[in-house]
Amino acid sequence: MNNIIQRPILLIFIFISCAPNSSKLAKADPNELIEKADSLISQHPNDIELRNAIVSAYLVLAKTNNDPSHYKSALKFDPTNKNANYFINIQAGKNHHKKGHKNGQWDAIQSFAKAAALVDTLGEPHYWLGQAYEKKDEMDFELPLESYDKALSLYLDNDVRTKAESARLALLNRKKTYENFWK
Repeated sequence: MNNIIQRPILLIFIFISCAPNSSKLAKADPNELIEKADSLISQHPNDIELRNAIVSAYLVLAKTNNDPSHYKSALKFDPTNKNANYFINIQAGKNHHKKGHKNGQWDAIQSFAKAAALVDTLGEPHYWLGQAYEKKDEMDFELPLESYDKALSLYLDNDVRTKAESARLALLNRKKTYENFWK
């Protein structure tokens, strides 16, 4: 009798230890986890690890496929996710910045400021803030300079760091030319 009870317990233990958990599945095959996300959540609505794995899968796909729609999908499972909100705000800011007009620049500044507040260790939103301030008012030197300096003091990938350094130098040269003109 003891043998009969021990076998199911042993089988359950083996199944649980061999079955891939959701975080492993998110890393191994994010597409599969996303396809099953709704049914998994309906079966396990209070499983925080599962929700985190689904959000991670969406973030992996967003980065891998360069598809911002995955960031929005991640927010369905975790509306407060800083990474997803950060990238959504960066993308919104870039879209507003492309518009060119002053109202678009104000909207861009708001989006970049939100992104900077969400992840305060990255310099990219500050670089874009500098770009938006310059486009909004070409006679404003202080706000863009502050933004570029802040960007350069934080983490930037090499490409954005080069752009920030070039933009800062060009702005300083333009400021010097302006000041020399009015002497």
